Amino acid sequence: MPQSNDTAAQSVAFEMNRVFDAPRERVWQAWSDADQIARWWGPKGCALDLRRFEFHPGGFFHYAMKFAGAPAMWGRFNYREIVARERIVWLNSFANENCGIARAPFSEDCPLEIENVVTFSDVDGKTLVALRAKPFGAIEQEQRYFDNLRPSLEQGYGGTLDQLADFLRG
Repeated sequence: MPQSNDTAAQSVAFEMNRVFDAPRERVWQAWSDADQIARWWGPKGCALDLRRFEFHPGGFFHYAMKFAGAPAMWGRFNYREIVARERIVWLNSFANENCGIARAPFSEDCPLEIENVVTFSDVDGKTLVALRAKPFGAIEQEQRYFDNLRPSLEQGYGGTLDQLADFLRG
């Protein structure tokens, strides 16, 4: 069978849903306010150094994730679409100190950019956050790498959303 050149169409997106015991407006604020997102974004054990936060289409969220005894890992969001209290779409990538895209420090095969879509909806006075992530502009080897990342993605996004839940409870 011939292979398609459209690797994105072949990709299985990573999806994670979480219900938070907070109203949608409160959860939205946690994502859209620099002081708030800096207090919960990133996997467990990570301290975030926020360098830039421009919450509008075309804007950037640039940060360094710091773990004890390890060098900082830089990351960035490039916001593509924002619909207040409903949806955020961004390209996430590793970055350098100047907010430029960088290869993942652990693999040359990791996609340069991941498109993330987060939606917010009401569920019995609580808020459902649905996250969907898939490679953006990936070549075949990057797509294969992403398809094998599921346990790491579950741990990273899961830990991040755990931190959001703790932040919202605080």
